[in-house]
Parts: sequence; structure tokens; C-alpha cells
Amino acid sequence: MTTKLTLLLLAVIVASAVAARALLPVTGNAPTPVAPKPAAENLDTEVVPMPEPAFADDAETEVVMGIEVRKDRNCIVERHYVDLGDGNVTEAFRCVPISPAAGEYDHYSNEELRVLAYGDARAAGVLGKRLADIDPRRAEALLLRAVALQPENVTPVMWLVAHSHSLRGESQEAQRARAYTYVLTRTVQALGSDADVAWVLRDLRRAGFTLEDVARLDSEVRKNLRRIRDIQLEVLGETTIDEVQL
Repeated sequence: MTTKLTLLLLAVIVASAVAARALLPVTGNAPTPVAPKPAAENLDTEVVPMPEPAFADDAETEVVMGIEVRKDRNCIVERHYVDLGDGNVTEAFRCVPISPAAGEYDHYSNEELRVLAYGDARAAGVLGKRLADIDPRRAEALLLRAVALQPENVTPVMWLVAHSHSLRGESQEAQRARAYTYVLTRTVQALGSDADVAWVLRDLRRAGFTLEDVARLDSEVRKNLRRIRDIQLEVLGETTIDEVQL
């Protein structure tokens, strides 16, 4: 009986020692427990994952005017010159954005348009408008060419009519603008347009133009028609101009 009580007491003491050891802090190489972080919705600033960076080096490139540029740049590389202010000028390049709303030919250079304009009415029209204030004679030739290549569309020449007739007054320049307006309007009339010339004639009379002056302007109309006929025969092989009109 005494022996059984002694063994029971020893078992209780051992069990108490094991329980006490389990409550002591862990030491040595064991990791220290870390308190859990609060949920993201409880933070002042929500954690947003960052996207993977896009590297420009991954894009295809090409060489334009001796410099390397990205093919997907959506702009036209242009060479220009910068005055350094000390008597020296340096060459530089700029990337001119291509507007999403730009016309089909608006991003072409003048030289490219000049080549296309031989047989392309729209290219001739775009270049003609560009040159209207820089080289009026060349602009006129190009816009007449546009109408020659596409005679059913007289818009390029009518644009030139509006552009030239914007000059008013009694100066010599204004008088020439009136005469020019008449010549261009009569030219598109001969091509089948229903453009009204009566108001132009009234304007000429008010400005002092005589019947002889108008007759001389009619000879300029015939010159335009001969130019259009020659372009059509050269490029298209046929003409819409009747010989009686010449």
C-alpha cells in the first residue's frame, strides 16, 4: 500500500514538471512567433499590386535619317535646325505626332506628296493647299491637277476660290483676287460644276471691270482647260474637255 502511494506521488510530480516546461518561452534557434497582421481593409492605405514594367527596349526599331527610332512611335521624325544664339546652328530631330484624326495624306512630306501627285488627285490636293500661302502658282497648278485627275470632284479648286476671294478692298491685290475668283469659277463650270458665277460678275462690275476685261479673263479660263486636258491625256489617256471649250 505504501509503495503504491509513493508511485502515484511520483507520477503527479513528473506530470506537473512537463506541464510547467510547456509554458516556458522557447529559446535557442526556434523562430519567435509573429503577431498576425490586420486585414487590408482595416489599413489606412490599401495595398495595390504594381504591374510588371514595360521596357522600351522590347519594341522594334528602325533607322530614320540616321537615328534609331521605335516603329510604334506614332509620329513622323523630322530634321530641323536650332540657332544656338552665338552664330552657330546645330542639326536636331523632332518627333511630330500623327493625329488620329489626320487625313490619309496629312502625315506625308511635301516631297512624298509631289511624287504621288503625278497620278493621285488627293495627294495633289493636299500639297496644293499646303503651298497656297507659300507658292501660290505651284498651289494653283496642283489643285488644277487634282481636278483634272478627278473631274467629278471640283472641291480643290473651289477651296482655292474661297481662299483667294477672302482678300477684299480696292487695292490691286484685291482686284487680282476678284479676277482670279472669276477664272477659277468659270473653269469648274466648264468641267460640269453648277458653281454660280453670277455673283462674281456682279462683283467685277462693281469693281470697274469692263466687258473687255472679262473677255481677257475668259482667255485665262481656256488656258486652264487646256492644262487640264493635257494632264488628263498624259495620265489617263482620255479627256473630259470638249474642243469647243478651248
